[in-house]
Amino acid sequence: MTYDELKTAIGNWLNRTDLTSHYDTFIDNAEAEFNRNIRHRDMIKRSDATADAQYLTLPTDWLEAVNVKIKTGTYRPLFQVSIETGDVFRNAQDNISGAPSYFSVVDGTLELIPTPSTSSTLELVYYSKIPALSDSNTSNWLSTSHPDIYLYGCLKHASVFLMEDERVPLFEVSYLKALADLEEANEKAKYSDGSLIKRVRTYGHKARTKTYYASNT
Repeated sequence: MTYDELKTAIGNWLNRTDLTSHYDTFIDNAEAEFNRNIRHRDMIKRSDATADAQYLTLPTDWLEAVNVKIKTGTYRPLFQVSIETGDVFRNAQDNISGAPSYFSVVDGTLELIPTPSTSSTLELVYYSKIPALSDSNTSNWLSTSHPDIYLYGCLKHASVFLMEDERVPLFEVSYLKALADLEEANEKAKYSDGSLIKRVRTYGHKARTKTYYASNT
């Protein structure tokens, strides 16, 4: 579903022709809710950054960390901690710079703990915001693959705006069902690259069969 198709569908479902100036607000509100509620494989991005200071500016579409690791020198992952835990660590180490082992997310930045003593390259793997629909960006992965989520999300916010209390729960239920279907499909996809291997225990009493996931490669 494209941006224009979505606006047409909103008007058709509401059976109203006097709300066109509000369509973008309905879409914006729905997209804000999507970014709070959805974590999907199609939202995962990878980006490199130079770690040469205590704070690094995060990508503008950053939502949540998946994995952060140092790629140069001693290859290793960094572990996320709370701001308070990071401060405790710094205090315990007399705030000495060194090779980062931890990170915190602080006001749109990534705080490296301890502060890097030398420059290195970080790989950031993160959940990114769903690209907003507009005249210049007419579709995204969610509107293309799951248009019902977009439509029901917009209709819910439109019904709130119209104070149609009897319709809000109807669209809310449809919206939540579509989200649940999306999450279920995402979980199934995590195992799509693997195959089942049977492992049989032959010692002891009656043999048991255990099933594990393993890579095809």
